[in-house]
Amino acid sequence: MVACEDNKLSVDRVVPNEGITAGGDHINIICRGLQPGKTQVRVTFGSHVAEQVVIASKTKINVVTPSGAKGPVDVILDFDNGERFKIPNGFRYVEPRQGDDVRKAFFNKKTAN
Repeated sequence: MVACEDNKLSVDRVVPNEGITAGGDHINIICRGLQPGKTQVRVTFGSHVAEQVVIASKTKINVVTPSGAKGPVDVILDFDNGERFKIPNGFRYVEPRQGDDVRKAFFNKKTAN
């Protein structure tokens, strides 16, 4: 965790911290000091920028993972106030298991309605 005072911005962890190489997994980044509607952030997994990022609350950022190569990557958060946080090896890309794409398509269809 990158520690700061309670009122200041801090970044803790990625939950879950593993997803498939094709991307598209819905994950959360646990933080403190976010200001929904005011704070803006760019999230990068290794060298790949996440296109879908939502600051959901004062403590959580919802992200859809971009595609990436198998293995661990650093997760980097660049905030609009100039602060940058890095979670070393914060996310691990894995090869999809049989049925992962089917489950993901079903989940995305259900949550879109």
